[in-house]
Parts: sequence; C-alpha cells; structure tokens
Amino acid sequence: MLHAWKKVKGPNLHQPPPQWLVEPQWFFSLFALLWVGICGLLSLFSGWSGLASHFRAEQPVLGERFRFVSGSMGSRFFPVHYGNCLFITVNDSGFRLSIFFPFRFLTPPLFIPWEAVDSIEPKRFLFFLRYSVIRLRDQWPAISVRGGAGQRIADVYGSRAHSTEHQLAY
Repeated sequence: MLHAWKKVKGPNLHQPPPQWLVEPQWFFSLFALLWVGICGLLSLFSGWSGLASHFRAEQPVLGERFRFVSGSMGSRFFPVHYGNCLFITVNDSGFRLSIFFPFRFLTPPLFIPWEAVDSIEPKRFLFFLRYSVIRLRDQWPAISVRGGAGQRIADVYGSRAHSTEHQLAY
C-alpha cells in the first residue's frame, strides 16, 4: 500500500524579522541587555565575582603597568578567556587585575596580595606562547596571564619568595 507523504512545512527562513525588533530603540535596548547579561554570566563562571568578595581593589595601585593583556580565569574545564582586555599592575605588595570598561559588569578591579598566592607556575604552549598560572590559597579559580605581564608576576613573586627564604635562613 502506498502512502501519500505530505510535505511538512518548517519555519520560513526567508521571512523578515518582526518589525519591533528592527526599530532602533528596541534593538539597542535588547543588545545592551544581552551584553550586560553575558558579561555578568562570564563573571560568575570565571570566579571573578567570587574573588571580588575577598580581593576587591578599592583604589588604584602604583607599580609596573601592563595594558591590554590576555589571560583566563576559571575552572580547568570551562575557563573564561579574556583576550587583550585585562589591565595588570604589579608591585612589591601584590598585583592588581582589572578589565576593560565595556566588559566590567560584575567584574570589579581586584588586588591580590602576594600572601594570598599559593603558587605561580610558568608554562609554555608550543614554542612561543608563555604564560603564568597563578593559584591562590583557599580559592578555586586559577588565573592565567600571558606574555610579559605573566612573566613579570612570576618574577616578582619568585624574588619575593626567594628573599623570604633568605631572611628565614639568617
């Protein structure tokens, strides 16, 4: 017995978007809401907002500055990558980490003192990309910082740890 197959109509992909969506006030409002929502979710997923409850920077810090640095933060399986949008300041007390203004929703600047750092491990990806993985005491997100800023953080932390060991020996 032959069956007559009916063609099931799917959504028409050539249909224009609803008129209210293309009106500027709705488009920009929806875009801004989506932007803020995504930035907030990334802050939560990366652990930045959790670190802010302990390490929020209340004021600017003096030290060596690095602008538009790349890095990542978060769990091993779902890190949030920050491509060329981090600002880092390194000094003898610790390092300040902030993000470019348009992405700053729920990500206030952080100041991580050296006492809160458990370890810094310099790493290399392939032959050219160097970065430092920073692990904090009693905190879950690992922070990775690429390039010269990551190297400088590792150097200052290493020299500080070396001088502390030297002082304990005497």
